[in-house]
Amino acid sequence: MALEPQDERVRGELTRLIARLGHAPSLAELAATAGLSPEETEASLQRLHDAHSLLLHPGTTRPWVVHPFALSAGGCWVETPGRGYWANCLYCGFGIVQALACEAVVTVRYGGEGRTAQYRVGPGAGPESDDVFHLSTPVRHWWDNVIAACAGFQPFVSEGEVDAWCARHDLPRGAVLSMPQLWRFAGDWYGGYVREPWKKRTAGQIREVFERNGLTGDFWRVG
Repeated sequence: MALEPQDERVRGELTRLIARLGHAPSLAELAATAGLSPEETEASLQRLHDAHSLLLHPGTTRPWVVHPFALSAGGCWVETPGRGYWANCLYCGFGIVQALACEAVVTVRYGGEGRTAQYRVGPGAGPESDDVFHLSTPVRHWWDNVIAACAGFQPFVSEGEVDAWCARHDLPRGAVLSMPQLWRFAGDWYGGYVREPWKKRTAGQIREVFERNGLTGDFWRVG
């Protein structure tokens, strides 16, 4: 799905407004900020959705997920000095902190279950933790159901806990990252989302990001 320059402008302005407000702006506010009519803005939002550049609520042009931000209660909470934000997984939670270049406490639950995990992070200060991060769904299937894919991206105390969790929930074992590796990956992917003009990456550019972060093999193959 090809995007027009105004679509990328809408995506960038939408991301910045969410960062400032802590929630999605109204259609009128987004349109005014992007310098478009409401009708043009709705058309851009639909094209962005079709291009897997954000997720809209079904049957509407109301934003649901504008990565790294979640606009309904997600499995991750990012508390910054200014406000808090939802994310659908720890990867996106770290992405919010990297995009905002601020200090934050990121709260999730190990494996999405009963134990709470917290990570204190900030500019130049990634998580000091031996925890690991497991991604169950391969890259080429993330947008088959992006909400379900994000729900399968979870932190664990150890790699051994990943195997038990996968067996307990009948989910496939995927890729496992260290917390420093996850932090660097989130920064590489999301670091410019608020400060720079937003551009949709090509398949080649996506592969370059993965390779820079040591993410190789069939799991990371771009479909």
